[in-house]
Amino acid sequence: MSYLALYRKYRPEDFYDFAGQDEITKSLLYQVKTGTFGHCYLFSGIRGTGKTSMAKVFAKAVNCLNPEQGNPCGVCDSCISAKKGLSLDVVEMDAASNNGVDDIRELRENARFLPAGSKYKVYIIDEVQMLSTSAFNALLKTLEEPAASVIFILATTELHKIPETILSRCMRYSFKRIEREAMVERLAKICEMEGVIYEKEALELISEHGGGALRDAITLMDKCFAMARGNLTVKAVQESLGLLGRERTHELLLSLYSGNLDGAISTLGEILKEGKEISMIFTEILSFLRGILLSRMMDEKALVSYLGFSVEKYKEDYRHIKEEELLLSLEVFDEASRKLRLSNLPRLTLEMALIQVSATRPIQSSVEMKKVVEKRQIQRIEEEEIPQGPIDLSRVQYYWEKLLRRLKDDSHIVIEAYLSAAVVEEIDDQSIHLRFGPQYRIHRDALMKRDKLEILSPLIEEIFGRKLRLFAHIEGDSPKTEQEEGVKEETAEVKKEIPVAINKQVKEEARKEKIKDIEQEVKEDIYLVEEVKAVEEEKAEEKIPQPVPREEPKESTTDMLKRLLGEDSTKLVIK
Repeated sequence: MSYLALYRKYRPEDFYDFAGQDEITKSLLYQVKTGTFGHCYLFSGIRGTGKTSMAKVFAKAVNCLNPEQGNPCGVCDSCISAKKGLSLDVVEMDAASNNGVDDIRELRENARFLPAGSKYKVYIIDEVQMLSTSAFNALLKTLEEPAASVIFILATTELHKIPETILSRCMRYSFKRIEREAMVERLAKICEMEGVIYEKEALELISEHGGGALRDAITLMDKCFAMARGNLTVKAVQESLGLLGRERTHELLLSLYSGNLDGAISTLGEILKEGKEISMIFTEILSFLRGILLSRMMDEKALVSYLGFSVEKYKEDYRHIKEEELLLSLEVFDEASRKLRLSNLPRLTLEMALIQVSATRPIQSSVEMKKVVEKRQIQRIEEEEIPQGPIDLSRVQYYWEKLLRRLKDDSHIVIEAYLSAAVVEEIDDQSIHLRFGPQYRIHRDALMKRDKLEILSPLIEEIFGRKLRLFAHIEGDSPKTEQEEGVKEETAEVKKEIPVAINKQVKEEARKEKIKDIEQEVKEDIYLVEEVKAVEEEKAEEKIPQPVPREEPKESTTDMLKRLLGEDSTKLVIK
């Protein structure tokens, strides 16, 4: 083969040649140097982080005739034969195509024999998670008690698929994603060895799209070399990989967030004419919005280290966009990018995402975003002052947000939530017109009730400096029809309330009359009682006292008999 891919040409040959896996290389170096290495290893991690390469270097190191502090010398017969793939004692097996129990049985039979010409026989099983359950069971005993001259190295990208019985018999090492600095350093070294002039920003852009996998980044750079022609620039990388570029992404999103949907669609058309892939456009937009959102939570130095690029010169143009809107935009574009694979018309998917983000903007203003930001920064100093007279309608967005904050501060959370679901469609000297989505019809109906309007009206007058009537309609319905329905509902509600009010008034008046009657009756009763008492007192004064009757002496029995019997009583007594 006349040309060898860069990732194969520059595959690591010793432990010091690995990028971004310092902990693992130091551990393996020490084990080889001291002769304390185990009989079974498990290397796990995402693709392109050096698992298989590390296994091959480790196999060379344990069989090297003249190791240098645990590192293979690279010049002995064992190292040369292993590098050329001619060693009979280093067996590399692809479990994706040899995943049956018969393949493992054959491996077990061969593992019983001594090495052909090396100190150890090393079996490297790549993508081991593809083995069947029976194959894993057949491998268990061999892994637990292998021959003294056999070493197994298993590599996988899906650690969760490995049975626990296998994991417990292995010494595990997790390969992490390659950091941006280590990846850029490795790419720069390859460029120097290839004699290619490069820009550091170009290498950073390649490493960013490598996703932490060094092999992917080297493959992308190999592709860019054909476009660079000996001079690797940012422009060459963007053209080669079909990247949108942050300037174009900024131009597209700025038109979108300023309410200029026509301009955003036109910019998208120009980008697609340049041959950019729609999937890459989604990736660029998501990456840019992610950077803008994180820039509000991290300082510049930490952000560059975390993201690999800077958004310092762009973030001022997005200061007026709230975090909730950025999160919503990220959700919309992320959901659309996931639907892209099943879409029959990918361009329509992207256009619908742009329209959806534009429709969720709280207000559309013709004022330039930069001017709005400047005005808001100036007014923020005088935020607590009440506007004197009519306000400038060009600053309606600021006052609308102030109204929402005031409602939240006054604990009118429900009304604030209703208004947050609406879009200010139009505002004039006499009224505010809101538009609700079809899914927010309940919010609109609840907001237009009298009790809510009674709370809102004084606050609107205070914030906007004038009395403004509030109108709301559902998107897709006629505003006039909605207004008439609102008036009818309000009239019906008033009609329902009138009889209730009248009944309450009548009952109150009847209760008062009854109380008056009772009080009058009590007064009359008290008067009569007083008159009766006066009469009784007069009679008591005029009444003549009666003499007390004298008590007659009690008649004795003898006297009574005398009185009754006369003369015979004496005889009776004597007898």
